[in-house]
Amino acid sequence: MWIHLILYGLIVASLIWGRFRFFKVSGGTPRVSVVLYDFAVAIQILVTFYYMISTAYVPPLLVYFCSALYLLGLLLFWWAIVTAKSLDFAFSDKVGSIITTGPFKIVRHPFYVSYILVWFSSSLLFNLAILWITLFYLIVFYFLSASKEEKVILKSVYSTEYEKYIKNVGMFLPRISKWMPSSSEP
Repeated sequence: MWIHLILYGLIVASLIWGRFRFFKVSGGTPRVSVVLYDFAVAIQILVTFYYMISTAYVPPLLVYFCSALYLLGLLLFWWAIVTAKSLDFAFSDKVGSIITTGPFKIVRHPFYVSYILVWFSSSLLFNLAILWITLFYLIVFYFLSASKEEKVILKSVYSTEYEKYIKNVGMFLPRISKWMPSSSEP
């Protein structure tokens, strides 16, 4: 379980670094939303660390599966960091450039997907009501944030380009049909 703890520590350090060093906070971000978001994330982090340290036994298969999801979330997060260079924080009212390469070619919001993978893994690993409740809240937060961000983009000079992007790339899940051969092909 020590590898699991170290991996989770790297995730937490990465998320904190991203929150305070990578994402810019600009106008349009409701303060209450940010405080509630940070509180839910803090609960996820602290409860997970506590149970990682204090739990005597977790089925090895579950630990391996959740470790794989943690690793996937961490890799997706850093791939998105390298691809994006910098972004506004959730609920921003500013529109930067549209990024459609790297993980943004697979899903429109890879940062949110990476967070969901991590919080879901912790919830699954320890199966605690508080983790499932905060996971649900965070998923709703990410969906509302993504929807608001997209509305802002769709009102900008990038609207035509973004509408095309939306048709080809899923918000949180890849559009599998995009990779499937069409029925008209022999």
